[in-house]
Amino acid sequence: MVDGRLAALDHLVAAAADEWLDDPRDAAVYGRLVSAVEARRAHIGSRRATDGTELQQVVSGAAVRRGGTPGETAAPDGDAVVTMVSGDGRPRLTKAANTRTRVLDSAAKVFSRKGYTETRLSDIAAEAAMHSGSLYYHFRTREELVDEVLRVGQERVDRFVRQRVASLPPEAANLARLRELITAHLEMVLEIGNYTSAMIRIIGQVPEDVHRRRLHDQRQYGGYWRRLFKQAQAGGELRTDVDLSAMMMLILGALNSSPDWYCSGEDLSPAKLGPALGTLFLTGLATEHHPTAIAPAAPEAHLKPRPALSGADGPRRAATRARILQAAAEVLGEQGYGGTRISTVAAVAGLRPGSLYYHFHSRDDLLVGMLGEAWEHADRLVHQAVADLPAHASHLDRVSAAMTAHMLSALGRGSYTSGLLRIFEQFPEEVRRPGLAAQLAFTAYWRQLLTSAQEAGEIHAAVDVPSVTMMLIGTSNWAAEWYQPDGRLDPMTLAAQFTTMIFHGLVRRD
Repeated sequence: MVDGRLAALDHLVAAAADEWLDDPRDAAVYGRLVSAVEARRAHIGSRRATDGTELQQVVSGAAVRRGGTPGETAAPDGDAVVTMVSGDGRPRLTKAANTRTRVLDSAAKVFSRKGYTETRLSDIAAEAAMHSGSLYYHFRTREELVDEVLRVGQERVDRFVRQRVASLPPEAANLARLRELITAHLEMVLEIGNYTSAMIRIIGQVPEDVHRRRLHDQRQYGGYWRRLFKQAQAGGELRTDVDLSAMMMLILGALNSSPDWYCSGEDLSPAKLGPALGTLFLTGLATEHHPTAIAPAAPEAHLKPRPALSGADGPRRAATRARILQAAAEVLGEQGYGGTRISTVAAVAGLRPGSLYYHFHSRDDLLVGMLGEAWEHADRLVHQAVADLPAHASHLDRVSAAMTAHMLSALGRGSYTSGLLRIFEQFPEEVRRPGLAAQLAFTAYWRQLLTSAQEAGEIHAAVDVPSVTMMLIGTSNWAAEWYQPDGRLDPMTLAAQFTTMIFHGLVRRD
């Protein structure tokens, strides 16, 4: 059968190659050629083709048709662009393509660290160890560059995962495909960690047209996940008492947040962590015990009140402070650390800038207050949820209570949680340092709960407690990024289904 799409892409690449040979020093022309070649490569990848020779022959064929010899041509910044295939029939990367890749890798790192608003092309050029003028050959504007970073990051994950799943034998079970799906996704997001972090942290900061295009790509990939999960459920292999789309989003949140905590090592390589998480999501942590899942239905209402601020205006000061912190979270999520100004936070909070300084002396003082309040609130909520359990509660009951309380807290403070998550890595060390002890204590408490359950034989001995600890915390936190309060599931139901998946897995048990 003739592939009409491939034929159209062949024509597009050939036309772009002809145009480029006419004017090889025009950056715009070269950009169109690169885009055409990448579009064709992506299409071939989606069809599991591995013949790189055909791709390169299409490009070099333009020179042959003109009576020339495929070889090297100077790119606009002096980089040699090779249009030949190597002796083994595989396309050779050109010097210009290598430079472009270096620019994109550097841009992903800088965007992830500084956010979109505060990143300048000169910052990226410095990270790539090149002159700013050379960078403009590849990308004319910051918007063009961030669009390509987000596109390439998503495209690399999409293509790699689809190829891995497609490489399974035709008779592979649906569950085997889901395991490969989870494993491949994790391996790729860890390999391109800066791209993953950039996609998560700056998607709310980029121009609207960039946001719209990249959101479309993410939805296309999400549709691929959804089809595989629904096929397994339709085949009777997955349980039907949970919202499958919500569970899929929780899994993606767990995997996408992994670059924030994962440390490479022989004991926990991506090749080992991926299958381990696949097993966790599909078959669960628990051995035989069924938790009673005693947890607060309205966590805020169960918190013991903090000591009131001194003075007659203490409650009013506390309310104003809370309003400022909420406003700061919203601004941070949209503008990033570098783009956040005290005056903007004051305006969102409905205050004059001078009034805000009564509560916080500077922007960094405000951010230190945000982090401190966030960790204190989460810690108090989780500890109290566990403390409220009856004396006969099992270790798994305690983990269940902590999971539910943390999920409800994260969803109940959606913009606050997501705002901090998006830009935490952009904070300077002096802002993060004061809250480090509270963060470590919070993580240690979760690890203690899981270790106790493991020692009591309530969760499998093979479970890696440190990684599961970080995964559970990260999954709940990132749920605030996608959860819709007016959607199908209320927070308590989502928390209960999350606990079901983690303890007992998604695999149907008859």
